[in-house]
Amino acid sequence: MAAVAMMTVICAQAQELETDDLGIFNHASLSVGVGTTGITADLALPITPYVAVRGGADIFPLKYSTDLNIEYRNAVAQAALPETVAVTGKLAMTSGHLLFDFFPSNQSSFHITAGAYLGSDKVAEVYNKEDGALAAVTAYNRVVPNSQKAGYTLGDYFLTPDENGNVNGSVTVAKFRPYVGIGFGRPVPTKNRVACNFDLGVQFWGKPDVVCQGQKLEEEHLDGDDGGIVRTVSKLSVWPVLNLRLAVRLF
Repeated sequence: MAAVAMMTVICAQAQELETDDLGIFNHASLSVGVGTTGITADLALPITPYVAVRGGADIFPLKYSTDLNIEYRNAVAQAALPETVAVTGKLAMTSGHLLFDFFPSNQSSFHITAGAYLGSDKVAEVYNKEDGALAAVTAYNRVVPNSQKAGYTLGDYFLTPDENGNVNGSVTVAKFRPYVGIGFGRPVPTKNRVACNFDLGVQFWGKPDVVCQGQKLEEEHLDGDDGGIVRTVSKLSVWPVLNLRLAVRLF
């Protein structure tokens, strides 16, 4: 019973943290969350009652599957070769971030955030599930004139499989992506050991480049029924950020 009572006192004292007590790295919290940057985790430290810094990582594990139709200009080839190929599309948006939260007063939970995300320049990919799935189509294309080649359409483009019989496409952006936003909640909780945080802002990653089969595609020619996630992401020069996080003060 004595041990339980002691733990209760310790927990109560741990919750009684005033914002004026926040100084240079004298407290820390760990948070996990979910949002448009995927699953996020970060470590937060106060600098003053008016400024905190957060550093962490984001993982976006979204994938989808679909079939691409293969177009032939020769009825005999169409009967003998694959009519579709199964492809996988995924967002490859794993990144790290360093963010600074600025509070207008030492009692405010509202904050303005500035910082940056850093990740791979390739943020979306499309590829066939089975390696060399269209090897027969590639072999066929080697022996027919250009006007008779088989391939698939992406918007206004007619694309043929690569030399290994594979379909591939990607969307690339800047690796370094400045961020600005607003939010509510203290990344290092004060009144309680656990608190919810909300953030809304944008990453600036520049005009995306779309590359399929080694060819750079222009966004204005990507409209149509195909393209899926590649076409959608290619039209975004900024990435909207909306995150809901749960922060736990460690000390």
